[in-house]
Amino acid sequence: MRVRFRREAVQDVVGARAWYEAEAGGLGDAFAASLENLIDVITEFPQAFPEIAAGRRRALLDRFPYALYYREDRDVIEVIACLHTSRAPDTRLGT
Repeated sequence: MRVRFRREAVQDVVGARAWYEAEAGGLGDAFAASLENLIDVITEFPQAFPEIAAGRRRALLDRFPYALYYREDRDVIEVIACLHTSRAPDTRLGT
């Protein structure tokens, strides 16, 4: 299964990674590794995570207070957003 990030989701990830890297050297890489591990699980088991709105799912990163929001469309996982868990989901998620 392929994974495609929306432009806004890429911006979310880049911003979060930069923030963590600024906090402590190497922490941005740890954030990216946690995200990659989660993507691997999502591609293997796309329906394993709770549906938060029609066709939209949320998966939590290990070690970091972030959630990955995505939808499955045939053979593609589309990542909609990567948001801090204290942040309310926005209109991108259709909630």
